[in-house]
Amino acid sequence: MNIYVKLAEFSIIETKRLLLRPFDLKDAEDMFDLKFVFAPHLSLSETRFSIANDYMKSPLGKWAIELKSELRLIGDIHFVKISDKNQSAEIGYVLNQNYWNQGLLTEALKVLTEFSFEQFGLKKLILLIDKENVPSKKVALKSGYHLIKKFKGTNQYSKKIRDFEQYELRKSDDEIYQKNSEIGEI
Repeated sequence: MNIYVKLAEFSIIETKRLLLRPFDLKDAEDMFDLKFVFAPHLSLSETRFSIANDYMKSPLGKWAIELKSELRLIGDIHFVKISDKNQSAEIGYVLNQNYWNQGLLTEALKVLTEFSFEQFGLKKLILLIDKENVPSKKVALKSGYHLIKKFKGTNQYSKKIRDFEQYELRKSDDEIYQKNSEIGEI
């Protein structure tokens, strides 16, 4: 089955503490408060424009991370690139700094990884992380991803040359990771 049909079937994904769901214009204030890696929005209307054009216009593979206990957006997780041919995708994510160090982003990445392999039929997932973004690298490692390579690239927002690291997880790696975590080795 086509990955986009599967993405449409799973526009909402629930975990113990989180709801991964489509974006809504009501998310504008919470999104405006996010401390993004890229240039922050200068106004609430700019954030509303971004939600409508970057998330709602083409919603498949883009989820707002909602903390169920607070019923508010605390971040986002999305497919940056999808290759139907290679059965792979690049994932990007961001979390409000007030919610760091609580395992929330790891929870979101783990469930999206599981859905990517089991429901969407993907075989390989990729994370491109700025070398200086230590918290993001920790999330990748806690979620079972492996450092594959280091390279220089242009940051798409600042247009500056930066050092990046590429993390990957393949379906066979995930199966090993799941077995080890079930028996307490991780």
